[in-house]
Amino acid sequence: MSQTQPAALSTRTQTYTATPDRPGLQPLVLFAAVALGVGGSLLILSTLVEPGAPFILAAVLAGLAVPALVLAHRDSGRDGVVALLRDCVRLPSAWWWLPAASFALPCLTWTTAALLGGAQPLTWSLLGFYIMDLIIGAVVINIWEEMAWTGFAQRRAMARWGTTGGSLVTAVFFTGIHLPLAFDGAHSAAQVASNVLLIAGVATGVRLLIGRVDAWAGRSLLTVGVLHSSFNATETLLHPDYDWVRIVLTIAVAVVLTATVRRPDPVV
Repeated sequence: MSQTQPAALSTRTQTYTATPDRPGLQPLVLFAAVALGVGGSLLILSTLVEPGAPFILAAVLAGLAVPALVLAHRDSGRDGVVALLRDCVRLPSAWWWLPAASFALPCLTWTTAALLGGAQPLTWSLLGFYIMDLIIGAVVINIWEEMAWTGFAQRRAMARWGTTGGSLVTAVFFTGIHLPLAFDGAHSAAQVASNVLLIAGVATGVRLLIGRVDAWAGRSLLTVGVLHSSFNATETLLHPDYDWVRIVLTIAVAVVLTATVRRPDPVV
């Protein structure tokens, strides 16, 4: 075997990623414009028309997933699209990441809420409902949502501004697309302002947490989507007046990890 063969083999077996080594700013700006314009408009409709669920699904597909795939193709051609889709079914680097993404946050939240008197009674039916909500949410919405947010936008932002900086930049856009929800059911400017702060806090915590999990779990958007769905489904484990426990704990965990745990290398 010649000395050039191992090098050629190594080149062929390298993993192609959908994120350029030095991502430009233009793809992020284009993605944000479409996400806020198309996705935000469809979310507005979801608050005005019943049932709103079809508009939420349309916002994820037309406002996030399709633009991410189109822009990935614009950046890197077919290989970029394949890499992004491949990450959606990629198993995590260690098997335990999937159960951790599924149950760590709800266990912590339910236990804390139970101590405060705000947890739903833990029954098999409640657990079954949570698992069903988790799976349906991940498969229908959150994996494709995170294909766009994490796989396309946040990875590029982190490659430009670092793990924390890129996560915070993504949180700004993530907040922006969810702003229509701040007006849903609000009866005063104070309520709207409170909802906006709540959305911004959730966005910051979720994006900081996901930015790290994506790197630690080996670029598994499957794991990230399950984590996002877990955050949403945890709401079912609490009395409505205690949903703040889920939000506060998510932000707290993200801030503690950001401050104390060595930052992973940016996912590029």
